[in-house]
Amino acid sequence: MAGLELFQKWYNKIMKIVIQKTKKEDINRLAQIYKRAYDRSGFGENWNVQKATSLLRFYQEQKNFVGVTAVADNKIVGAFFSYVKPWHDGNHLGEGELFVDPAYQNKKIGTKLFMEMMKIAKKKRCVIHELVAYDRIARWYKKIGLKNSGLKHMTGNIGEILKKVVI
Repeated sequence: MAGLELFQKWYNKIMKIVIQKTKKEDINRLAQIYKRAYDRSGFGENWNVQKATSLLRFYQEQKNFVGVTAVADNKIVGAFFSYVKPWHDGNHLGEGELFVDPAYQNKKIGTKLFMEMMKIAKKKRCVIHELVAYDRIARWYKKIGLKNSGLKHMTGNIGEILKKVVI
């Protein structure tokens, strides 16, 4: 193992990661992280800080919002935002946003955020976690037991839809 790899392995072991409830004052920092995470993701989503702030505030303003934030080296490095919704078979943890600062990825922070959210969801009597994920990320979710539901995630341009719908 090269010197840098050994250092990173050692650093990951000693880095203290705290998962805490998200606070309103975390949003601005988290929006910057969200933008950076998507800038480097290769998914083709082009976020700016203002739009990321709007999205995160949207989640936070939901009646049944659930949010956890990761702190490492005494700074915010990621979060998981979601909400609880009632459904015919019990509460569901809705589709949310899980993101980690690129400088802190591959250090199990995303996994820790995910696990903390699952514990909270269980306390809130959620029976299902719904999510939408890109294929690269979906492989990890499948490894831990999530399955395709049979539903198809679809998107469409509103202008194009209005042109094609005949009344």
